[in-house]
Amino acid sequence: MQSKKIAIIGAGVMGKKHAQTIVKHPDTELVAICDPFSDAMAQEFNVPNYKDLDDLLNTMTLDGVVIANPNRFHVSTAIQCMQHGVTCLLEKPLALNTAEALTLIEAQQSLNVPILVGHHRRHNKIIQQAKEIIDAGTLGEINTFNALWSVYKPDSYFDIEWHRVAGAGVLAINLVHDLDLMRYLNGEIESVQAMTSNKNRKLEVEDSISILVRFKNGALGTLLASDAAVSPWGWDQNTEENKTSFAVSPDQDCYFISGFEGALSVPNLEYWNYPKDQSKSWSTSLMKNKVEPNKEEDVYIRQLTHFVDVMNGIAEPISSPQDAIHNIQLLECIELAAKEQRTVYLEQLQCFKKSA
Repeated sequence: MQSKKIAIIGAGVMGKKHAQTIVKHPDTELVAICDPFSDAMAQEFNVPNYKDLDDLLNTMTLDGVVIANPNRFHVSTAIQCMQHGVTCLLEKPLALNTAEALTLIEAQQSLNVPILVGHHRRHNKIIQQAKEIIDAGTLGEINTFNALWSVYKPDSYFDIEWHRVAGAGVLAINLVHDLDLMRYLNGEIESVQAMTSNKNRKLEVEDSISILVRFKNGALGTLLASDAAVSPWGWDQNTEENKTSFAVSPDQDCYFISGFEGALSVPNLEYWNYPKDQSKSWSTSLMKNKVEPNKEEDVYIRQLTHFVDVMNGIAEPISSPQDAIHNIQLLECIELAAKEQRTVYLEQLQCFKKSA
C-alpha cells in the first residue's frame, strides 16, 4: 500500500506537531504546508509551502489534510477541502459555536467526505484500556464520574492579551478534552450546572470552575478545575502525555469512576471490587486489581494510524463532527449555567434539536 500523501494547513504549534508525526509514520508522507504568513516550517521539512489553499488543492493530489490553522477558519477550510474530495483531520475545536458546527455537518453530509476531529485523547491507549474495563462490566452500572484538572499557569502566560479575556479560560481552552472523555467513557450528558471564580487573579477570564453534570444514563459527574491552584492532579501531569509542557506526577490519578459493582481510577487503571464470596457492604474490604497502563505509545501516532484507516475507508472516525458538536454544545451550556446560576438542559437548545 502506498503512503498517504498529506498536507498540513497552518504552520503553528499543532501544525508542527502533526508534521513531526507524519514524517515518523511508516504509512504517511508529508507533501506540503499551506500557510499564508511563513514558509519556515515548509523549509524545515523540505516541502513546498502554499500561501493560498486553492493553489494547494488545485495543484497537488492529496489523500488527506490536517487542518491546524486558527479556530475561526476551521469550518471554511474543511468545507473547501471536502469540495475537492480530500479527507480531513480537523483539529479541535470543531467550530467556534454550535451554529457554525451545524453548517459544517450539513456540508459534510452533502459532500460525503470523512472528517476526523482531533480529540486526540480518545486515541490514548490508556483510555482504550479504561473503556475495555468499563465495557466488560467490571464497574457495573456507573453512578459517579469525578474528574480533576488543577495546575498553576505562570504569570507570564497572562502577558498575552487574549489569555486575560472571557472565553480564554480553563473551560474553553483546557476542559473540552475532559468533557469529551467523560462522554466517551460514560455516554451523553443531559444537563449541567456550573460556578466560576476569578478571585485569584481578578481578571475577566475565570481561573477556577466547578461543573456538575447529569448523564443520560442517570449517573452524576463533577469536573473541578483551576489554573491557579497548585496540585499534581490532571491529565497532562498524570498520563505523561505532554512532558514538554507539564511537569509529571505519574503516580497520581485524575478520573475516579464508581459503579454498582466496582470503581476505577484513571490513568493508573487501578480498580476495586468486593470479593465474589462476600456481600457488598461498606464494612467489607475491597479487593484492588490493576491493569498496567500503556504510557509508551505515542498518542499522535495512534491518531494518525486511525486517520490512515479513515482515508482508506476501513474505519469510521472515532470522533466525527456529529459527535464533536456535543462538546461545543456542552461548553455553551456550561457558560450559560454559570452565568445564570441554573440547570441547563442540552435539549433545550434549538440547535441541539437540529443536530440530534
